[in-house]
Amino acid sequence: MGDFSKTISGWERASFEKTLCCMLKELEGHDTTVELRNEIQITGTVAHVDGFMNISMSNVIYQIPYREASKFAKIQIHGRQIRYVHIPDQINMQKAITKQLDGNRHDTLKYGTKKREAYVERKRKERQAALEKLKKE
Repeated sequence: MGDFSKTISGWERASFEKTLCCMLKELEGHDTTVELRNEIQITGTVAHVDGFMNISMSNVIYQIPYREASKFAKIQIHGRQIRYVHIPDQINMQKAITKQLDGNRHDTLKYGTKKREAYVERKRKERQAALEKLKKE
C-alpha cells in the first residue's frame, strides 16, 4: 500500500482529498465488487486505487449481464466508468477516511510549514545583517 502522499501529483492529491476516493484507498487488499455504468460487475481483490479513482484489481471475475462470467488475473478500471463500489462490512469507513486524509496531510503539516518558517527566519536574519552592515558604513 505504501505512503500515497509522496507518490502523487498536486492535482491528484486535490482530487483525492475533495472526493471519496480516499475511502476506496482503504479497500486495497480486500475483496469487493465494482459495478460499472454499463451494468458490468467486476469482483476481485483491489490491488491499487489512485487519486482519480482508477482501480487495479487482481483475481477478477468479470460478469456481463445475461452472459457467462469470465476470469482474469488482473484488470484496470477507469474511474469514470464506476457506478458503485461495494464496501465490505469489516471496514469502518469513518476511521478509514480519517486515516487516509490524515496520512495524506502528514508530510505537509510536519515538514512543509517548518521549512517555510525556517526560510522566512533565515531571510529575516539576512536582511537584518545587511541593514546593520549599511549602518556601519
